[in-house]
Amino acid sequence: MKNRYWTVILFSALLSSCIIDGGEGTPVDLTMVNQGNVVLDLSDIDYYDFSSHIVYLKGSNRLEGDFDQLRGAKILVNGTEIYPLNIHDLYLSTMPVGPHIQSLIDVFGDFAFRISFSDYPDGSGSSIKDPRSDARIVSALKKHNKYRAGLSIEAESILRQGNQIKLKIKIRNLDSQNYYFLDPHKMGEGLFHYFTNGLGFFDPQQMGYQQNKIEHEPPEPHLYWSLDWMSVIKGKESKTFEFTYPFENVPTGRDLKFSFVFPSPERSIQLGSDLDQQGGRIWLGSVIMELTKRF
Repeated sequence: MKNRYWTVILFSALLSSCIIDGGEGTPVDLTMVNQGNVVLDLSDIDYYDFSSHIVYLKGSNRLEGDFDQLRGAKILVNGTEIYPLNIHDLYLSTMPVGPHIQSLIDVFGDFAFRISFSDYPDGSGSSIKDPRSDARIVSALKKHNKYRAGLSIEAESILRQGNQIKLKIKIRNLDSQNYYFLDPHKMGEGLFHYFTNGLGFFDPQQMGYQQNKIEHEPPEPHLYWSLDWMSVIKGKESKTFEFTYPFENVPTGRDLKFSFVFPSPERSIQLGSDLDQQGGRIWLGSVIMELTKRF
């Protein structure tokens, strides 16, 4: 009888350790709290895409489309504050600093919101560290299988031909699930660049920013979108794209700071139910490539 008793105790201990190793936890591992009230926790969140910092919500959640509840909220992990979250209204003349949600721009229907970040040096020349990817937040999300790495972008090559720049980029799916993304080959040059300004550069010597001269072609109506514009990038897959950008003048002999934004139809999709398609899920947000180049 005694041996049987200890066998039960040992089995229970092993089972408990397996549950812990399997990453079980509680929704309060990560919470958003406003004036002592929990306005969002992990039970409300479908997943958090770290490539775009968009938080996707479950169909039933505490916010119910009222994102103003996040104004002044604090993000906590296991009761420890990681950072405060502000809502920046577009009518304000001041620039947002730190983690924030831009009203109208960073909310998507009633199904998602983006946590943006702005880093402006203060008078001493220091800068603000971005706390959104704090390891404690990542750990809490992974414990509940609510972490997604999303898409990444990198420059494969950038070449100058007179006043034209030839850019080759690589888009990589860092997750296991398939994503639909805006395919510039299917959309055509003008329509794709309605959703992004594409490549531009800053010339520190002239203290000026120069944008490419590609003409944009808006959809009709302007919020229209189509799955025909998109392709699927499978889990862990990479795809490369090449662009040729005409500029007014591309200086030589000095460092130029280039940037390129790969877009999505984030402003066009109004319903969360539209995201899941037969071949995968529509990816929202944008990823930015930045590099310094001297020709």
